[in-house]
Amino acid sequence: MHAPPLLRWAGSKKRSLPEMLPVLPKSYGRYVELFAGSASLFFRLAPGRAILSDNNIQLMSFYRTVRFRPAAVYKQFASIPRDRETYYAVRQSYEFLPDAVMRAACFFYLNRNCFNGIYRTNLRGAFNVPFSDERVPPYPTEEEVEHAAKALRRASLECVDFCEAGKRNAESGDFVYLDPPYYRPRKRVFREYSSRPFAAEDIARLQRLLRVLDKRKAKFLLSYPACPMSERLAKEWQHTAISVRRTVAGNVGFRGNARELLIFNYSPANEQ
Repeated sequence: MHAPPLLRWAGSKKRSLPEMLPVLPKSYGRYVELFAGSASLFFRLAPGRAILSDNNIQLMSFYRTVRFRPAAVYKQFASIPRDRETYYAVRQSYEFLPDAVMRAACFFYLNRNCFNGIYRTNLRGAFNVPFSDERVPPYPTEEEVEHAAKALRRASLECVDFCEAGKRNAESGDFVYLDPPYYRPRKRVFREYSSRPFAAEDIARLQRLLRVLDKRKAKFLLSYPACPMSERLAKEWQHTAISVRRTVAGNVGFRGNARELLIFNYSPANEQ
């Protein structure tokens, strides 16, 4: 049975899943996700064998801790007061806590109470997203956290570059899902995501990786906003377009539907 994603995350595919599910391969070996984020598709599929990878150290540390100690993380998480003063105190100190459970609980707390579920750091690498003054979604229940932890225990978790993870892990028959950050040239975006954010040179690396996956007979699905770069990629593979809701803009008036491409190397309708 599927589990709800634990984290709010900018670019999460949670709302897009109904349009994405018909495009997925009907059968595959392992599930491999190279830009985990909130891992919405992973939790929806709850595969028996999986590899989750992301280059965000704090994110992967959270998943590693919560998968084996969900009750302890939830108890600490739920005990933190949900107010502006506490939020900024936690934000300032959580990375230096020696206890892994408390760090995971604080990461969870910041994610559930920050603006739009954005993960962003300053030049010193410190999380700097402000407290959300707007109403935020209800916390997951302890039962939902336990259920997500069970799904995570069936996965290998890696904190590594997407190209390295794909080349090292993907095998024939695997299903590889890629949902990279949106790179827009000459425009400031929230890309202070890790020690190595997604950049211009990664677009070419992504294209080469897709060719490697196809040569190995691994099935891949890439989701990426419609733009000249993704449209060029789409010409090489099967593809379709879906509509997604953008929620990152600070002004609600600028949030709306956008076109996203799903690019893949298999034919879902023809699979047995």
